[in-house]
Amino acid sequence: MTNPLISKRQNLMDLQIQVKQLLDELAEKDTGAGFQAAAYWHGELVLNVFSGSADSAGQRSVASDTLFVMQSCSKGVVSTAIHILVQQGKLAYDEKISHYWPEFGANGKEKITLRQVLTHTAGIPLMPTYADMRLITDWRAMVKEMEKLQPIWEPGTKSGYHGLTFGWILGETASRADGRTFARIVQDEICKPLGIEKELYLGASSEAESRMAEISGEAVPIASMPDDMLFKRVLPPALVPVANPEWNSPWFHAAAVPAVNVVATAQALACMYASLIGEGVKGRRLLEPTYIAEANSLHFEGIDEVGLAPNRLGLGYSLGQEGDVMGGKPTAFGYSGLGGMIGYADPSNCLAVAVLCNRMKVGRGERSPDRLVTDLIREKLGQ
Repeated sequence: MTNPLISKRQNLMDLQIQVKQLLDELAEKDTGAGFQAAAYWHGELVLNVFSGSADSAGQRSVASDTLFVMQSCSKGVVSTAIHILVQQGKLAYDEKISHYWPEFGANGKEKITLRQVLTHTAGIPLMPTYADMRLITDWRAMVKEMEKLQPIWEPGTKSGYHGLTFGWILGETASRADGRTFARIVQDEICKPLGIEKELYLGASSEAESRMAEISGEAVPIASMPDDMLFKRVLPPALVPVANPEWNSPWFHAAAVPAVNVVATAQALACMYASLIGEGVKGRRLLEPTYIAEANSLHFEGIDEVGLAPNRLGLGYSLGQEGDVMGGKPTAFGYSGLGGMIGYADPSNCLAVAVLCNRMKVGRGERSPDRLVTDLIREKLGQ
């Protein structure tokens, strides 16, 4: 009879080997591509592998401590910080943003609630037409821009991807309620308790810059989209990765653009999600079960007004749906990022996964790194 413990250990060894082989194959086919993948299962780190290049020329190898700009995976970190402040009693989901930040209430926004921002139903996804990379790294200037916004639909009636505005609205609200900068809140409330201070940053330190993976590849062809498409106003061409090399600038990494420029290792991102489910990581949970139950309960299901695709949303997290990268589990929650990145937790299987990369590709589909890795992880863990 097979010893179950030996069988489990063999499966975990196979998982490490096979995911590493997969990342090696992906990197070999694409010069300049670098990858990290990590997974926690029942609070234990069972996968931490990396491969490929941290620069476009293929001269610098990805290491375990290489930092990736996480694109919209950043939103999962932002949302977690908000939930922690709710747990601490500093914020409330159904309180108006203008309660904490009076100036925000201008131009028809006085009744918008924290819950509506978290569910992308606030009706204020559009960026200023003149926004550029320098403007979005100026926190005070962007706070003023958020105050000028006017809803393009009645708040609470529709959901549409607040691709960039999500971060400043939530970040400034948190700062007003708490007194610390949002970057400091992330470090104090997420990174320090989990021991990942040097592996996850909103506003990277000078020390971290030498470990940054360079973004390269193909730009999303937003410039060629019709001018009347909402998505083109949500993520204007002047702000698209690859097309704008400033994404690789130290001054951009050092700034706080919460919705898209959190930098981290895959292990750190997976650790954060693991700390939200089951017994947490080494017995440490950032959020109590009742708060996660609220955060990953269904708040919106339907067609996104901006992305024009079916979506299921909790509070600040995307929720699992059939055929998705999170295994189609309805209670799975997390956020994906441009290029084939993902960070998520699956409470039903006590699993937390992160896949990060630096090479942008359009139209990967089923060959996207996050899907290939997450499918393999679930297969090897018998899920």
